[in-house]
Amino acid sequence: MAYECPRCGQPVRRGYSSTAQHAAGLIGALFYAAFGSFQCAKCGTVARREFPPEVRTRMATGSFLMVLGAIVLIGFVLWIVSKM
Repeated sequence: MAYECPRCGQPVRRGYSSTAQHAAGLIGALFYAAFGSFQCAKCGTVARREFPPEVRTRMATGSFLMVLGAIVLIGFVLWIVSKM
């Protein structure tokens, strides 16, 4: 789900951190994407407060679902480990 940059109208994407991914794997990448900034190829970093309220609501929902997915993934990994 791509959001439009409020400055130029180009698509923005969630931030990415290779450090977070290397430190905590997929779970770290999910948490970073859920709480990180948004990046526009033309404008650079775009703060959440610059987006309209309805877009911020969709962003918050997406962030919640990412965190929920990370928690489910942690639970699944712990379940697999407990079966060994």
